[in-house]
Amino acid sequence: MSGAIAPTRVSIASGPLVGPVLRRVVGMVAARADLPLDRLDDAVLIADLIAARAPAHVVDTTVDVELESTPRTLDLRVGPLRKGGARALVIDAAVPGVGNVVEQLTDELQVESEDGAEFLRLRLAYGGTD
Repeated sequence: MSGAIAPTRVSIASGPLVGPVLRRVVGMVAARADLPLDRLDDAVLIADLIAARAPAHVVDTTVDVELESTPRTLDLRVGPLRKGGARALVIDAAVPGVGNVVEQLTDELQVESEDGAEFLRLRLAYGGTD
């Protein structure tokens, strides 16, 4: 058994519930991936940033995120986003005095194109030992 669990998909109507819903789902999936507490906190912070910034870049009226976990790894795929939306979402995650939080907290960041839309793929991993 590889330890992979079926992906979790959420589609949340743009609005005030994006943050609370996405934060909880990301927290549950990150815990299932057995991420240590500091990486779980990073995952929830990434969820907050996605919730705050993604609605301006989505193709439709929902924020769609697919989450996949394996032991010590959490992958998030955000989209479909409008053309240029994936990179814009990352740029929007810059915090004055701190820099780009998404780039600092993720281990991998990719922009994917599919059927004329873009997707932002983020990976958080923990390779250390407890």
